[in-house]
Amino acid sequence: MSDDSTTPDDGTDGTGSGPADPPDGTPGGLSKRTLIRLLVGFGIGIPLLVEGLTFLGLLRDQFGGSGGDDADGSGSTPTAADDGDAVGVGDDMLPETDRSETLVGAVLRESGEDRWPLSLTVDVTNSGSTDYEFQLLDVHLEDGRSVDGRTSTDRLAPEENRTVTAERSIPAGSTPAAVSVVALIYREEAVETVERRVDLAKIPVRGG
Repeated sequence: MSDDSTTPDDGTDGTGSGPADPPDGTPGGLSKRTLIRLLVGFGIGIPLLVEGLTFLGLLRDQFGGSGGDDADGSGSTPTAADDGDAVGVGDDMLPETDRSETLVGAVLRESGEDRWPLSLTVDVTNSGSTDYEFQLLDVHLEDGRSVDGRTSTDRLAPEENRTVTAERSIPAGSTPAAVSVVALIYREEAVETVERRVDLAKIPVRGG
């Protein structure tokens, strides 16, 4: 007697279990859910990272965390000629006083001799209530040498104005870096003395 029974075509694999579900994932074993979570994480995390780095950069700039490098990256040390505090034509030479001592002229003349003439002209106004005197003393050169001298307005009464020119002869090829100045404020009880070494901005060299 022949066996007419056939295996029922009910979608089973003969083991009693249904067909395996199709893998819900991407090649490489990552499920779609995991991939979506990663993408969302990157989408949120990257902007936060950028904002954090920007904030740290602002803090470093604000509090001087530049590691000691100079501003232009050149590694050079500022000199009197490029120092922001250097005095040039039109600047007050002694902001510490309540008088006006304005540098109105600065000229260095090149000559064929071994000494070059330097002229510093200062317009002084005694805007205070007591007598005042302003003096230009030694000129200091960039190579460390100095040239002695003394030029004074003499004693000025209140509201009196005087322009003085200090003439100095410096070694040929030298660069003036600073000048020593002294102010004498004649108060009723004593004479107040203000002394300062004033850095000079680069002075133009003229021929003849």
